[in-house]
Amino acid sequence: IEKANKVNIKPVIAETVSADAKVVTDGFGAYRGLDKLHQAHHVLNKEKEEYVKGEYHTNTLEGFWTLLKRGIYGQYHKVSSEHLQAYLDEFTFKYNNRTNKSNFALLIQRSLTFV
Repeated sequence: IEKANKVNIKPVIAETVSADAKVVTDGFGAYRGLDKLHQAHHVLNKEKEEYVKGEYHTNTLEGFWTLLKRGIYGQYHKVSSEHLQAYLDEFTFKYNNRTNKSNFALLIQRSLTFV
C-alpha cells in the first residue's frame, strides 16, 4: 500500500479479510465504514486510552508489529517489495513459535523439508 488512507486500505481489507470476520482496529480514519464490509467491526479509541473493550484488543497485533519492525530495522535494515512475503513469513514463524522450547529443532526440521 503506497499511502495508508481509506481509498487504498479498504479494497485490500475487502479482498483479504473474510466478510464474516470480527475486525478490531484503532480509531484511524481509514478504517471507518468497515462495519459495512464485515459482520463486526470493533473500534478501540486509543486517544481516550481505550486499549481493551471486552474481549477485543489489538495487543497481539501490536506485539507482532514490534517484532517485525525491530527485526527488519535491526537485522535486514530494509526490505524489497519483491521479497516482502518471505520476510513476513519468517517473522510470522518466529512470532508464532516464540514460546516453543524446541524452536531450534523445529527450525532445522522445517528447513530440511525445503531442500
